[in-house]
Amino acid sequence: MSFEGCKKCSLCNNQSPLVDKRVSADIMWVGLSAKKVEDIGTAIPLSNDTNSGKLIDNIESGLDEFRFIKANLVKCLPLDEHSKLRYPTTNEMKACYSNLKQEINKVKPKIVFLLGMKVSKFILKDIEVTITGLDKKYDYAYFRHKDIYYVSIHHPSYIHIYRRKQIDQYIFGVQSIINEVFNINLTTKKDRDMEIA
Repeated sequence: MSFEGCKKCSLCNNQSPLVDKRVSADIMWVGLSAKKVEDIGTAIPLSNDTNSGKLIDNIESGLDEFRFIKANLVKCLPLDEHSKLRYPTTNEMKACYSNLKQEINKVKPKIVFLLGMKVSKFILKDIEVTITGLDKKYDYAYFRHKDIYYVSIHHPSYIHIYRRKQIDQYIFGVQSIINEVFNINLTTKKDRDMEIA
C-alpha cells in the first residue's frame, strides 16, 4: 500500500509516507509517526533498528503462525523548526487518520495494537471508547469494533527506557492477548471483551 501523493498536510515535504508493504496480516502494530529513514523504499515503520522495533520483534518471536504488519498513525515525518523529530499535532493526526483506516480496511487484521496513550486515545475516541490509563501489570483490556480487537498497550520505547526490568512481563502480557483473542492456550479472563457498536 502506498500513500504517495497524499497532500492532506505538509509533512510529506519532510519525507514521503513510511509504510509497511505487506498487504495482509493477522496483527497490526500502530505507532504514532514516522521516523527519518535513509531509504524510504526499503524501510518500514517500527523497524528493528530501533529499541521499539526490537521489542516488538521479541513479542513476535515464537508466534510464527501469525502474520504481522507495522504502521503509524501519521505516515510522514513531523519535524520542528530545527529539523528535529517532534510529536505530530492533533490536526496532523486527523489529516492522516483516513490513511490508517484505509490501511486497516485493506490489511484486515484481527488485532490492532495501539502503542502508547497518544495513539490509543486518538483512535479509541473514534470508536467511542475512553481510556484513562494502561494496566501497570500488563493485563491489557481489549475492545472489539467491527470484528477487530483494539488493544491499548504501553509504547515499547517507554518499556525499554522506564520499565526495562519488566520487559518479560510486558512481552507475556501482549502475547497473552494474542493467544486469548485467537483462542490459543486460553486462560480465564472473564468479560474482558467489550463489544463496541
